[in-house]
Amino acid sequence: MVSHRSTKGASKARRDHINHEIRNMRSLLPISQEDQERMSYLHSMAAICTYIRKSVLFQGEFCKLIAS
Repeated sequence: MVSHRSTKGASKARRDHINHEIRNMRSLLPISQEDQERMSYLHSMAAICTYIRKSVLFQGEFCKLIAS
């Protein structure tokens, strides 16, 4: 007899974990708590990625200035 285990619980656990991590990263953004709470998860991820890219870019520019 083949047992078919439901993956519904595992899928929900994964989604909950992803949403928790997005909330954690969103809390690190330099924006007000009110603005953070209004952001969807999609907008949060876009803002987080933009913030990381800019941080890396400006850090590289800062390192070039120090090396000069």
